[in-house]
Amino acid sequence: MAYVPDSDSDSSCFSDDPDYENFKARTRQIVNQVKSVPVVLTEADRREQQCQQLYRSICSGDITVVQQVLDDGYDVNSPVYDNWTPILLAVSLGKYELIELLVNRGANINSNKDGTTALMMACNCPNQTSPYSESIKIIKLLVEKGADAKSINNKRMTALMFAASNGHLEAVKFLLPFSNKNAVDNQGWNALFWAVSTNEIQVVKYLLEQNLDYSTPDVRNNTALDMAKSSDLIQIVELFPKEEEDFIFDTIRNQVLSFEESFAMWKTKERPQFFIDICGILCSIMSEPLIALLAKKNVTLSEFLSMTDADLQKLGVKLPYQRARILGAIYKFHKYPYHPKSLYVTPLNEKYSNLDVAIQTLSTVKQVIAMEASIEFILKSCGHCEGLEKDADLARTIGSVKRNIALCKRGSKKLMKKAEKWERIVRPADLITKDSNSWKVRFPWRKLMFSLSVCSVIFVIKLCKK
Repeated sequence: MAYVPDSDSDSSCFSDDPDYENFKARTRQIVNQVKSVPVVLTEADRREQQCQQLYRSICSGDITVVQQVLDDGYDVNSPVYDNWTPILLAVSLGKYELIELLVNRGANINSNKDGTTALMMACNCPNQTSPYSESIKIIKLLVEKGADAKSINNKRMTALMFAASNGHLEAVKFLLPFSNKNAVDNQGWNALFWAVSTNEIQVVKYLLEQNLDYSTPDVRNNTALDMAKSSDLIQIVELFPKEEEDFIFDTIRNQVLSFEESFAMWKTKERPQFFIDICGILCSIMSEPLIALLAKKNVTLSEFLSMTDADLQKLGVKLPYQRARILGAIYKFHKYPYHPKSLYVTPLNEKYSNLDVAIQTLSTVKQVIAMEASIEFILKSCGHCEGLEKDADLARTIGSVKRNIALCKRGSKKLMKKAEKWERIVRPADLITKDSNSWKVRFPWRKLMFSLSVCSVIFVIKLCKK
């Protein structure tokens, strides 16, 4: 094993050698001479040393060293690393005191790196790097000192877009008056697009309150609302003003009743509204905007089918052409008389299900309502009832409708009785009761009775032959 002796150790095997002692003395003398000679740096070396020192002190937040380097004559607008000027580096790190020092020393507020300005970097500084309570002070300082909030980078993005993308609500509120709020970048996104893309709910809500454009599509022909819908951002979608088609859809969805709700109304002697049928008529005559009005007024199918021009005006339908469309549709509806085929019918030889009974019952109820509305419409259109005997055709029509109504009512009552009977008889397959395991339930009584009957018949036939 090799052993390297320590030159300063007294136990060295060379400690008694005079030549070695002379060598050590000469070595110490040379080292001391080298240390005593002043090091002369070139200007480039000195500048490089200052850059490194300034870069490290800004990153660590050492304001004393930064001030010392600047006092030594370093240009405050000269890059310290890869085109990063001191103010850009300090802003990107959220160092407010350093930024204030650099600004007071004459730093260029609108300096940029690849088109990104100091103000953009301040808006893009994440909350983890610098709390928003600190970065908003930096943003206000830069704007007060002359930073241009309307500047754009290579992608045509503005400081407002960066703030919206990062969810910096205070920065958005502060920058909006100084910015072109509807400016768009290369992909056609404004600040609202950027807030939606990062799911910043509060920023989206504020920008919509400030009337930012949300209807103009981007280069992909998508609006900000389309982006929210495609990403299933339900909370953001609900913030946008309701589009006409969405509002109509929500109104229809809230008005449609299930079978259970319809029958529940029937049991309380209250007629179902059948509002979905009103919506179908209005959509067929291109009067969808009136759906919301009729839903708000709680108009039923019976009331709608018997309306006159005066009723529509009283309801709030102000435009004459809309009233004319509705009245024409109602007239065409009543023009054709009742026909049994208009009802849902299950063939005689097929089995009835609960769904068949429900559909047939509700369709019968709806037909009764329509025929009663026909009579009401005829009487309202005539204006009075005294002259019905003089008009034989009208009297016959009304009489026929009344008879059909009576038939439908009798049919619906029979269906209800049958449904109630089935409800008492039929038990679910998975229903467990105290008699579920009883031998009386499990014993095949029908098969036994049928077998006994057959045997009896055969026995009687054989007796007769004897």
